[in-house]
Amino acid sequence: MYKALIAGSVAAATFVSYCVYFDHKRRSAPDYRQKLREKRRAQRLASQNEEMDIPTPTSMDQMSVQKFFFDQIQTGEEKLGLGDFKGSIKHFIAAVLHSGQGYQLLQVLQSTMPPEAYKMLMEALPKAQAKITQARIAKMGGNVQKTVPSKSTERVIAEEAID
Repeated sequence: MYKALIAGSVAAATFVSYCVYFDHKRRSAPDYRQKLREKRRAQRLASQNEEMDIPTPTSMDQMSVQKFFFDQIQTGEEKLGLGDFKGSIKHFIAAVLHSGQGYQLLQVLQSTMPPEAYKMLMEALPKAQAKITQARIAKMGGNVQKTVPSKSTERVIAEEAID
């Protein structure tokens, strides 16, 4: 009985010692911090790109835009019902940006969505609007510089949506 206890204790101590040794070697490597920064930067960029991946209609004729609009509203409502706020926000933004009456749609969404989801929508809308505008200009062959909407633009959009 004691032999098994002693063997288990020795194995556990050996394993913990190996973990401490390996962690020390890893952290004292010369390029550890650089690799860590690059990894975190890549994760941050990936999450930002994923966050702003707004769907767009395949063609711009009336019927396909209308179908796209209804599909985005339906998908957004389904994801909102499941509690996936970020996923629903993407679809609602796509619907607002491709709708002819975006401000009325925002008012309807404000009355039907949970307040925290609507706040997320209003925070993400200016950035998505700038991204869609840049994509449209680039598609037409224009030269576009990356710009982030200013706080005053965000405030105007938010105030018009609340009215």
